[in-house]
Amino acid sequence: MKGVTTVTMKNQRQCRRFHFTKRAIDALPANDPDSLATDAEYSDQGCTGLHLRVSKAGRKFYMMRYTFRGRKQCIAIAEHTERFGVAEARLMVAEYKAMIVKGMNPKDEREAQRTDVTFEEFCASQYIPMARARKKTWASDEKKIERVLNPMIGSKPLKAITARDAVAIHAKERDRASATTANRVLSTLKRILSVAVRLGFLDKNPAASEEKFAEPPPRERYLSREELPRFLRALDDDADGISVAAIRMLLFTGCRRSEIVSLRWDQVRRTQSNGNETWQLYLPTTKNGKPRTIQLNSKAVAELRNLMGRRDAEARTKDSDYIFPSRNGTKKGYVFDLRKPFEKALKAAGIEGVRLHDVRRTFGSWGVQGGASIYSVQRLLGHRNVDTTQSTYAHLADESLRQTSENIAAMIDEAVDVANAKATDSTVRSDGDVVLVEKAG
Repeated sequence: MKGVTTVTMKNQRQCRRFHFTKRAIDALPANDPDSLATDAEYSDQGCTGLHLRVSKAGRKFYMMRYTFRGRKQCIAIAEHTERFGVAEARLMVAEYKAMIVKGMNPKDEREAQRTDVTFEEFCASQYIPMARARKKTWASDEKKIERVLNPMIGSKPLKAITARDAVAIHAKERDRASATTANRVLSTLKRILSVAVRLGFLDKNPAASEEKFAEPPPRERYLSREELPRFLRALDDDADGISVAAIRMLLFTGCRRSEIVSLRWDQVRRTQSNGNETWQLYLPTTKNGKPRTIQLNSKAVAELRNLMGRRDAEARTKDSDYIFPSRNGTKKGYVFDLRKPFEKALKAAGIEGVRLHDVRRTFGSWGVQGGASIYSVQRLLGHRNVDTTQSTYAHLADESLRQTSENIAAMIDEAVDVANAKATDSTVRSDGDVVLVEKAG
């Protein structure tokens, strides 16, 4: 019996040790409610010292077990969430091991850091490295930190930041820019402080209770049917053919600026079906994090054919993999800023109040006005959520529906008119039967 117990305990220890992956950890059950232990503990085969505790409520926390100067130690790392996973936990274990090699106790160092670390230091050492690894828009967060947050609270100890600081930052940014911009800054601040809570630098998020300002409705500006021909003619007069072609592709596809300017020739796909050739653009990475394929219309295809036909005509395009290569060989390798040729064309066409992003809105607006459903426009524009499309183009969809309804009313009138015309060529007996009478002549 004793031998059986030993084998059982050994098997249990083996089950508690495995190679940590997100899928495996997500699948772990909550600790048995009847267990004497508060948490079930697991160890990572892929990273010595990394452990995971699972509570009876199902919450999961990373921790590190290590030995420092002959004494066994344990340091909490963070809770397992969508934003903090195995990769981040292993990275922190590696950092703690490096401290041990230098003769420093990670637990003592972290306690000292928690007390003294400033907001700016935390962002530089903790938040930005994590955001860079997991967040596509980390560069945008970095700009908000450098331009807005650091000047106001960068030198302040993290633990000294209060709800009043969050209110002041939010209000000042609204006064400086707009409610929408202020709300984006507030979201970034909340996210940073939430990470600080998860990593144990703060007990609670001081900005959590600050609510967003009411934002104005989305811009409704787009190129009208009268403006668009003038705008296209003005583009044709610009000498910078590559930048102008990129602007036209924005209009013909409804893509985002970043999706078009960074296009490579290997993203253009041509297929034959029943004797017909179709052209597509494949976008491996998009704003919503998912790849998508764009079906190209005849205007976009003609633009690409033109670019392809004169690709070897100048050095700028001949040896570049990019469809819209930069003129001076910038770091990115492709045209990045289209504002100058865009604003030049607007001025020449006598058009005011239009921004570059409104070209994308023009594509979506014309689609809705042409009778396309909100869901079709959502797919064309690559919106993750149909609510985004609905909030921007719903009023145009309503107008399209009104026109469709009016068309139905006209069809009803036409049917009634036809019936009335037939009635003049018939006689009706008292019993209601209709007898057709041949027309005279």
